[in-house]
This record gives sequence, structure tokens and C-alpha cells, in this order.
Amino acid sequence: MADPGRLTEKQREFIESMGIFFEHYGMPRLVGRLMGLLMLVERPLTLDDMAQALLVSRASISTNIRIALANGFAVRVGIPGDRRDYYRYSDAAWERRMMLIAEVSKATLLMAEHGLAVLDPDDVSARARLEEMADYCYFSIEEAHTMMERWRARKMLARAKPVAHAAATSTLSRMQPGARANIHGDTGHDDHNDHNDHNSA
Repeated sequence: MADPGRLTEKQREFIESMGIFFEHYGMPRLVGRLMGLLMLVERPLTLDDMAQALLVSRASISTNIRIALANGFAVRVGIPGDRRDYYRYSDAAWERRMMLIAEVSKATLLMAEHGLAVLDPDDVSARARLEEMADYCYFSIEEAHTMMERWRARKMLARAKPVAHAAATSTLSRMQPGARANIHGDTGHDDHNDHNDHNSA
């Protein structure tokens, strides 16, 4: 993992590209840079750590880490014996993005329902547009919840695979050589001798 105090040129390029990506989609560039940094490092970082790593002021870090927290990109953690706040990449960052889709759709649905409530009976075109807006919101909410369930199942499966592989490797390493050979289809029996014995018979 990256050392926040000794980032390589390639790591800095990745962090900067995250900033540009986030800015392109309407977020502050520094939020993207912060997320890039937190994704690369192993340990939680203080505001000062992040300011030094990204070469920006502590005040700018403080402002933008709050945006990252609000959007679920980062979480604040404490370390026993240390009164400072630490921050790390959120393990639920992508789940939070899906939740935001549902939340935005629910808010949009309320607007659609408000619009429908103020229409006159003969406002056919406006009613059609607002009903489509509401229908899309219902669809989006349903799909967001379905996608969340599928993502959680996929995430659990992905995390279980390395554990299962490590357990199998550990078990195999503890077995006797003969037992390991049997797993790979080698019984240690001499097929040539079997052939000779058969011919002798």
C-alpha cells in the first residue's frame, strides 16, 4: 500500500486523475483527490497527513473531507490514546452511492406527486409528463434496492474466495507428502509393475 508521506509519481497521477474525474461529474476536485489518496493508503489519516500528502491547506482538507463524509466516500475513526480525528476510505462507499440513487428518486417522486396534485382535469400533456416522471422514480427505487442486494451478495462472494483459497492452501501444506500426492491423482503406485504382473499371469 502507498505511504502518504512518500507517494510515487504513478500514485500521484492516479490521485490527480481521480480529482479530475470527480470534478467532471460536478464534485470538488479535492474530494476526488482525497478519495484517491484514501483508497491507496492502508492506515487512517489525520487532516494534517492528508494536507501534507496532497500539498494543500489543512482548511481545504477540512472542508472537503466533510463533503466526502456526507457522500459516504470516507468515514471518521478514532485511535485509542489519540484525541485527533482520523479518516479512512469507506468500505461501504459503493453501497452508499446506490442508496443515494434511491434517496434522490424518492425526493423526485415527491415533486412529481406535487405536480400532479396541482393539475386541472384537462391538463392531459402535463399529466402524462408528470406520471412518467413518477413511474421512472418508482422504477429507479425498485432497481436501486435490487441492485443493492445483488451487490452485497457479490461482495460477500468476492471476500469469501480469498479466505477459502487461503484455508485450502493451509490445509494442503499441513498434509503428509503421500496424501498431497493422492489429491493430485498420484497414488504412488507403479503402473509399470502392474502391467508386468498381468503379463506374468
